[in-house]
Amino acid sequence: MWFTNWWEGLTLLQQCFAVVAIPATVILVLQTVLLLFGLGGHDADHGEVDTDHDFDHDMDHDLDHDTDHDFDHDTDHDFDHDTHDGAHHAAGIRLFTLRGIVALFAVGGWLGVAMCDLGLSPALAGLIAAAGGFAALVIAALVIKYALRLQENGNIAAKNAVAHTATVYIPIPAARSGCGKVTMNLQERFVEMEALTDCDRTLKTGETVQVVGVTDEDKLVVRPLSAVKN
Repeated sequence: MWFTNWWEGLTLLQQCFAVVAIPATVILVLQTVLLLFGLGGHDADHGEVDTDHDFDHDMDHDLDHDTDHDFDHDTDHDFDHDTHDGAHHAAGIRLFTLRGIVALFAVGGWLGVAMCDLGLSPALAGLIAAAGGFAALVIAALVIKYALRLQENGNIAAKNAVAHTATVYIPIPAARSGCGKVTMNLQERFVEMEALTDCDRTLKTGETVQVVGVTDEDKLVVRPLSAVKN
């Protein structure tokens, strides 16, 4: 068997490196495959805005306004909490993650095997293997940080809606007596967001409004566009 022949042809030091490298490589491949299928990444935990929009759109037609309000409040709370966590992790580099450690063992192990094949001394081969493994650890950390930063930048921030115009989707009750919804283009996405108004009348579906503020719960405060111009 080719594996047996290959294994028996290794020196004791190479076998030690291989014992580390082989399982780490298997785990790394499995992680990559799972990630490609959307099963192994942290990003899968965060709801996409487009999915949320479609789901909310169906809910708005099937459920009454109170149920929709409660559901959206819980969803928005969870989404904002996850966004905060993503921003927190993106702020710094986390070296010792599972992927980083697996990459360290896989790259370091195979480098050790290769360096021994080149006839380097055990000490030098071990040093190069350790350096290569650490480099893989750092690269993995940087990749994860970059991915989290992209995710953070892709999240919708309600404060960015201020001064933008929107269209009323679900009527917005007068004097902040209840929540409605507006649709708008924000951060290069078509989004649907909860909205309140200080206006003394209900803002009707299809009416154009301008965002003039954001509440602590990330609900938009809007006024009719005509009132803003006046």
